[in-house]
Amino acid sequence: MTEILRKYRALIITVLLLIFSLTSLYSHHQPQEERSVFERAAVWMTSPVQKAVVYIWAGVGIIWDSYFDLVDARQLAGENGYLLTLSNLRIRELESVESENARLRRLLDFKQRHPYKYLPARIIGTDILGQFRTITINIGADDGVPQLAPVVNGDGVVGRIYALSSHSARVLLIIDQNSSVDGVILRTRSRGIIQGNASDEQLECKFAYSLRTEDIEVGDEIVTSGIDRSFPPGMPMGRVQQVFRSEGGIFQDAIVHPAVDFTRLEEIMVLISTEMQQ
Repeated sequence: MTEILRKYRALIITVLLLIFSLTSLYSHHQPQEERSVFERAAVWMTSPVQKAVVYIWAGVGIIWDSYFDLVDARQLAGENGYLLTLSNLRIRELESVESENARLRRLLDFKQRHPYKYLPARIIGTDILGQFRTITINIGADDGVPQLAPVVNGDGVVGRIYALSSHSARVLLIIDQNSSVDGVILRTRSRGIIQGNASDEQLECKFAYSLRTEDIEVGDEIVTSGIDRSFPPGMPMGRVQQVFRSEGGIFQDAIVHPAVDFTRLEEIMVLISTEMQQ
């Protein structure tokens, strides 16, 4: 008998547990007053286990649902991040297009105010912080660019062509120390020379060789005079920032802030004819 119990112990325990579980399940569905002593004992013994199983199962369900909610949230966050990146790139692209449109509108307005013959060009190289302040443009002699041709943009005078190749050209900017352009104070017609300042880190110019007796004030606009035949008259060059009158001598100098922002040059125009277009 003992050997049989030992041999079939696992099977016997399984059958007893199954009977016990079925009895417990049946007892839980019986009214309390109809339960026998054995059934009430079964209910009392199995209730904690059943409650634990219910709690565990409910906890597993919550964890399972939370896991999938977290996966969905992460996926949604990833998709939203991707869309946000695309939106930011699109905004930058639209801002760039709007900026270019604004520059082209200024160029068109400049051409309408100064109706000469121009060649449009783009800047392909810059050197505005070195000893020589120049830019390189993408058109040259084969495109009809003449030597020493004036260069402008939508804000005013940029400089003058000083070196030519077949399909590119170097422009000497008016802020270079070797540049000089004859100009006048628009308000008083006082004459002087716009020159670059080699030691100036603000990319400004000076208005030199103006007589001390001339009326020059801060804020005065300076335009090309046309007398030196390098630029047509009336093209903007800058505004007076500061005036210096020495005790001796016959001239006065002024610091001039250029009309052109040389740190943001992109599109320019080469003036190839100073005859007015009708």
